[in-house]
Amino acid sequence: MTVEQLFRTRAREVLDYLKSLQSLERMHHTPGRGFYRATSAITASRASAFIMIYNCVEYGSREALVAVRQEILHKGEEYGRLKLYWREEIARAHFRDRLAQGSSHERLLKDFAGFVPGKVDWKSDFHKLPFPGNVDNDEWMRFIRRIDMSWTPPRSSLGGSDLVLVRQMRNVLAHGADTFENVGSQFSTEDMIDKFRRIRAFMVSLIKALEKYRQSRAYNG
Repeated sequence: MTVEQLFRTRAREVLDYLKSLQSLERMHHTPGRGFYRATSAITASRASAFIMIYNCVEYGSREALVAVRQEILHKGEEYGRLKLYWREEIARAHFRDRLAQGSSHERLLKDFAGFVPGKVDWKSDFHKLPFPGNVDNDEWMRFIRRIDMSWTPPRSSLGGSDLVLVRQMRNVLAHGADTFENVGSQFSTEDMIDKFRRIRAFMVSLIKALEKYRQSRAYNG
């Protein structure tokens, strides 16, 4: 399966989850068909969707970037021919640990001499995301500019702006800064579905653009 197909599969699972919540809400509002603490359970479940949406986006982001790295690696591209961003990313993977450990200049020079003229290898960073924080549309747009890729988000996605809220709510929940019930009470399920559809449009368009970037070998300088 392509990265786009894999992402769409994950996205379908998230959308099915949200639509199931809608069904539960309707059932709860039917006299005699509710269940104990139904409102609290549904509200908390609505908040859980933020984590599911974020995980879906992170998965699609990582797989799309790994596909580009795999292409560079398997095509046997020369380090010196790559665009500056990819050269920097590879060099960082080779030397970050040495620099963080305060390696001696002599040892660092030996490592650098062994690296020159550059080895296309991401070491343990191969599957890592390049974003210093969590994934959102701002991080993606900065990344797109850094790799010199031409892409504009579809209008229907509102520029992926919903991702900022998803990232924030995911962190709030993951770090226990607020309860699932409190977070879920701030949004309707219909609103969550609308947000996710815009996010899906943003991500699908982005994944397609990265696939075109990969196939055209635009990562070369």
